[in-house]
Amino acid sequence: MLIRYSCKDMGLTCQFFVKGVTLEEVTKMAFDHVMEKHQDQFNNIQTEAEIERMQQALARSTRVVPG
Repeated sequence: MLIRYSCKDMGLTCQFFVKGVTLEEVTKMAFDHVMEKHQDQFNNIQTEAEIERMQQALARSTRVVPG
């Protein structure tokens, strides 16, 4: 089984998606993408608390898919 994240699952019009073996791996790749491409759409993501909330939201937006 693989874990999948898609920007569309977060309500964005972006075509980005990523698959990985662990939730942590996928969440990290998704977070890096969001910080690079979508930070302006999520207000400020600067404090540790804001970063933690975004990582939790990204983790909740992942799906388990067949490998």
